[in-house]
Amino acid sequence: MQIKRLYTDPPTIDPIDFTAGVNLILGESDDTSSKNNGVGKSLCIEFLNFGLLKQKSHSRVDKIPKGNFDPATFICLDFELQGERFTIKRSIEESEWPRIKVNGVETIYAKVQDATNFLAEKMFPASSGVSIGFREILGPLIRDERSEFKSLVSAFDTKLRIPDNYAPHLMLLGIDLDIYLLIKSILKQLDMFMAEENRIKENVELVRQKKFSEARSDLNALDEEVAKIQMSIQALESAPAFDIVKGEVLELEEKIAELRLRKEILTKRSSSLAPIAVEPTVDRNEIRDFYNQLRAGLGTNIERELDEVMSFKSKIEQFQRHLLAEKSKVIDVEIKAISKQIGELDKRYGKLLGVLDQEGQLRNLRQTFASYQAKSEELGQLKSFFSRYDQLAFERQTKKSELEAERLRLQGSILAAKDRLQSFERTILDIHQFIQGSRKASFEVNTTPRKSIIDIVLRIDDDGSHSVEREKVFIYDLALMLDNFTRARHPGLLVHDNIFDVDNDTLQKSLEYLLTRAPFEEDQQYILTMNIDRVEHFSDEAWYSELEQSVVASFTKSRRFLKTHYQET
Repeated sequence: MQIKRLYTDPPTIDPIDFTAGVNLILGESDDTSSKNNGVGKSLCIEFLNFGLLKQKSHSRVDKIPKGNFDPATFICLDFELQGERFTIKRSIEESEWPRIKVNGVETIYAKVQDATNFLAEKMFPASSGVSIGFREILGPLIRDERSEFKSLVSAFDTKLRIPDNYAPHLMLLGIDLDIYLLIKSILKQLDMFMAEENRIKENVELVRQKKFSEARSDLNALDEEVAKIQMSIQALESAPAFDIVKGEVLELEEKIAELRLRKEILTKRSSSLAPIAVEPTVDRNEIRDFYNQLRAGLGTNIERELDEVMSFKSKIEQFQRHLLAEKSKVIDVEIKAISKQIGELDKRYGKLLGVLDQEGQLRNLRQTFASYQAKSEELGQLKSFFSRYDQLAFERQTKKSELEAERLRLQGSILAAKDRLQSFERTILDIHQFIQGSRKASFEVNTTPRKSIIDIVLRIDDDGSHSVEREKVFIYDLALMLDNFTRARHPGLLVHDNIFDVDNDTLQKSLEYLLTRAPFEEDQQYILTMNIDRVEHFSDEAWYSELEQSVVASFTKSRRFLKTHYQET
């Protein structure tokens, strides 16, 4: 795979043409500013990666304000893949519907996944025997600057917390990828088993209000309780008297419940019929004197009329009290009758229960059946929980055994790839010797019981420092592309964005190796971004002219990649 051109439609940026071998994108100072950071080197790589169908939510392109870059503008990328010419056109606005032109025919895809599947088939035809996603393989080949180059495997922005994926590394190293993917699937199933076991524990603890380990002993006790109640019911049902009186007992329970409810309603109604204890009084003398002051004789007339009204009112109230008293008597009579009826039914109910009573058990048929049903349901629920838990434990143990067997198979695949791994290690040692001046380095791949499944370990001289970790990533990535065995599966593209935050001696030897010693083939391409102030003091070196010829783009504060200054949203 080889990038040919990066541009936009309509034109917003200056097109960048790429070639085989080393392609350098520089940040430079100019008359307006001596600084060369923030000029667009990393954004240029983001455009390239977005054009190669990087997930929009993970791309810094999506953070450019609309006022600085129209979301409808197409980011376009021309590249060659397996001898065919491709053009990808993709806008922020329609990021999920990329357009791919192949041999002059353009296809608009309904979703990004369809486009990546298409490109994966082109990159790794069925005959190659390689099964890996297009973006999956490009992940470690276009490392995000914000990955900080801390790890051989972690190639993405550290803030995104994307899980490590060893699949592309194993594929390139010729180790059986299917076994690795199967182990990942088993680990996922084990996580699902564990999650379900935890849910069961929570449910059991909620039902029994005690720890799961203690609740299991309740199962036998509850089982015994249910068995006893069931035996008692069966003993009753087998008694000759049971069939005779069972229906009458249940009927009496219903009748008594109805009568008690009726009595309660009547009692409340009787309380509401109680007459008002104090009648309102009117002082006639005060009313007479008040109106006589207004006009002589008026108060006497009003007093007489008021007496007539009060007399009439008194008769009405007396009649109302009589009605309430009569109604209350009727209700009281009904309450007494109901009480008497309940008493008689209770006696009858007691006699029938005497027939059904078995050594003090089953005093109430309805309550007994309800208790039996509730305890049976609780027992069934607990049995179901514990049965499923035990089944999960068995399946989990089976999967663990399967996991260990697959780990052994994976280790066997690593041993089978011994020649390829030794060749790869020699390539690393050759690069390390040129840059660091010694072969004091080692490389190995091992299985691990951790969830990562695989350990890829590269040790070089003075391991551990910030700059050495970056150099380690540089040597590893470059060796994958250059080694005789791994290059056969390698897409032939490698992009490093500001990787060389290293000491001057290491930088000098690394650039010299890239420009004069690295055996790049015609279809291989290495794209590197850096600031000119890191290399301009090497201008007397023999390889510096090669560096200058490798520059495909340079940006300054006044000539930025996007031609505008902006703040990410």
